[in-house]
Amino acid sequence: MRSLLSVVSALLAASTVVVASPSPLGKYINCDCSGITIPSELLIDYKNASNTLAPPAADERLMRVALGIGSQNYSCADGKPVANGALAQLFDISCLLTSSPELGNYFSPVALHTSPSFQSTLVKMFANFLSTQYSCGVHYFKGNFATPYFEFTDRKSKFCGSAAGKISASQNSDMGKAPYNFGAVPSLRLAANADMGSTYSTVYRLHTAGGQPPATCDWTGQKQIPYTAQYYFYEKKGV
Repeated sequence: MRSLLSVVSALLAASTVVVASPSPLGKYINCDCSGITIPSELLIDYKNASNTLAPPAADERLMRVALGIGSQNYSCADGKPVANGALAQLFDISCLLTSSPELGNYFSPVALHTSPSFQSTLVKMFANFLSTQYSCGVHYFKGNFATPYFEFTDRKSKFCGSAAGKISASQNSDMGKAPYNFGAVPSLRLAANADMGSTYSTVYRLHTAGGQPPATCDWTGQKQIPYTAQYYFYEKKGV
């Protein structure tokens, strides 16, 4: 894995490019994402090439990319972990990916393995340097832990959907932060649920790191397994 120092240096370099642009943004969000594309290999299951995530439709456009930092949550029943949804803070990384697309390979593992205190320091450092928001939103589950929900601080955009495709996490995905290094959660394609007021039509969960539970369990209550992932948010053109 690329060193933390080299990634931070790359982030600073990318930040300088955007801040020095002819029309700097008041907030380091809402960049034009038209130049960002999902690499085709991220939509193919490396364990089974016939299992794929459908690519974005021709009438969809990418509106933002967010880094999610949080936990996948599990209860324990009859010695087996049971998924209880997830909870994550969302940080808009669209502008950084616009200027340096290769950084997409490093955000998730670096964010996963840094301590919570350093995560907070790093986020605040870039937020202050770039005049950005500390967080652009939150990801959680509604109801019976089967409905993923994304709510953004601008109060104008949200997503409520369900899984419309699942493939194995990328071959070189980070297994997780010890002692919870049981593997990376799968890559997903989420489709908006009808009549739920979603601003976005499709969301992809990619570049996952950590989040998988152990094969067996003996805990009571809920176990939180740290994970990170990048979420790509698409909307229908003309909306």
